[in-house]
Amino acid sequence: MIDLSGIMTAIVTPLHADRTLHEEQLKKLIDFQLEHKVQSILALGGTGEYTALSAEVRRQTVDAVVKFVDKRIPVVIGNLETGISESIAFTKYCAEAGADAVMVMTPYYVHASQQGLIDFYMELDQKVDIPLLVYNIPYRTCVNMTADTLAYLTEHMKHLVGIKECNNSPAQAIDMIRRVGSKINFLSGEEFLSVMLMALGAKGAVMASANLIPDVWVKIHHLVREHQTQEAMDLFGNYTELIAAMFSETNPGPLKYGMDLIGVPCGSTAIPLTPVSDAAAGRMKKAMQELQLI
Repeated sequence: MIDLSGIMTAIVTPLHADRTLHEEQLKKLIDFQLEHKVQSILALGGTGEYTALSAEVRRQTVDAVVKFVDKRIPVVIGNLETGISESIAFTKYCAEAGADAVMVMTPYYVHASQQGLIDFYMELDQKVDIPLLVYNIPYRTCVNMTADTLAYLTEHMKHLVGIKECNNSPAQAIDMIRRVGSKINFLSGEEFLSVMLMALGAKGAVMASANLIPDVWVKIHHLVREHQTQEAMDLFGNYTELIAAMFSETNPGPLKYGMDLIGVPCGSTAIPLTPVSDAAAGRMKKAMQELQLI
């Protein structure tokens, strides 16, 4: 099974004003991540604005990320399609392009039952040949995958290698780690829960904020792995205001503003997201100045 332990950066998608891919900025962003030793890259997740991009830009992004990473670390591609046919088609494209895994979000809008989620992932599993991760983010989808369902999929899917868990319930996450944490890559997707969950057995974390502070998250993971949990918590505590500012408006608006400030520009956000507000920008800048990031 592919090893996705450590810090996986959920990278933003650098865009021109016309919402086409800015490849030069993407390469600089990936180089920045690799220089700071993140263990894997996730492209085209929510932070990557998947739903706002055209199908052509998504495919171009897959090709470019695979090319720029050049097999130095695993490349995971986000798949946020709600229909099974489109999900299968895009997953196959990612496999053919050379991605190492695809992270597939639970179908949204339709409010699927747990059996519906099982049916969706089982059919996908049968139709593709690439490692798969579940992406569970119920505050965006209004659908929550339970620990029972994840345990069933772990036993019955041949390609399942992990989950990005963004349920804000620590109890559910802990139950998932207890039941499947030794079998798949359990990765926390919530900044404010990740240190605790890594200390309790999560293999790593998928972090949007690692775009901006990859070295900090790599250090936190190292400390947890060395059982220096208090030191990890203390380090994380220094960055809580920055992270709160980053998510004070819909991600990745404030994050892209922060990337501009550190000299790794990634363009603006795509409609329907709006540019960062003056208030959020001021909060981001103040937090970054206090941390001497700028």
